[in-house]
Amino acid sequence: TVPLNREQSGDSRDALAKALYGKLFSWLVERCNEKLVDDSASTAFVGILDIFGSEIFATNGFEQLLINYANEKLQAHFTAAAITLLQAEYLREGIAVDRVEYTDNAATIALLEGKPLSVLAVLDDQCLQAGATDASLTAALHSSFDGHASYGTPRIGADSAFTIGHFGGRVTYSVAGFLSKNKDALFAELPSTMRASASPFVAQLFSEAAEQRRQQAPSGDGGAAAAGKPTATNVNEGPARRVSHSRRAGGGGGGSGGGGGGGEGGR
Repeated sequence: TVPLNREQSGDSRDALAKALYGKLFSWLVERCNEKLVDDSASTAFVGILDIFGSEIFATNGFEQLLINYANEKLQAHFTAAAITLLQAEYLREGIAVDRVEYTDNAATIALLEGKPLSVLAVLDDQCLQAGATDASLTAALHSSFDGHASYGTPRIGADSAFTIGHFGGRVTYSVAGFLSKNKDALFAELPSTMRASASPFVAQLFSEAAEQRRQQAPSGDGGAAAAGKPTATNVNEGPARRVSHSRRAGGGGGGSGGGGGGGEGGR
């Protein structure tokens, strides 16, 4: 047993809460697909697309980045499901329609979440570095993505801010608080402790079988959705987990739909 100071204990608590939220989110998606999706019936269903709404304020922080990241994912899912697949179906059936042109935001999504290098990956790496500061995070971001079409260095405050070109517009983010709000290291003992929980439901969420199902689950744009079948998708799972954690750890940020780009994901 390694004793933790007050700050470390708080970080560990928040990390566990975030892990619990994420596993509960995945569990809900699995239950929806099990109970609501009938592979033998592809008609008579209602599809719901939940739009966060972009947030663009005078000062944008960690919460705005995550909400706008979520909106990028939703926009990509919307264009794939409502435009790309539909136009392909019209083409197969020989229906003459005017082609709908739209902006592909794949490059922005890759910038935010791509592997092995992305904005969030650099942030996670900085959180693991002893003595990391807002300045070191900003420097790492600038050096990693200088020249990227969707990344920019602001003319004012370049040592503490960066700019992302979202589908709804360019947004400059202040890195103040990014490191503290992103701390989510889950100590190895905690998952095993949760698997021994007196609550069967909590133990199930942290079970190895549940983790294997999550890893084997198709992405939001694949599987039944790609085949034209209704399904609940967790296209927004990663952003949702981070958004929840950041609201709890640091607060701040307006409600969804605020700022200059509210609701643009539904275009």
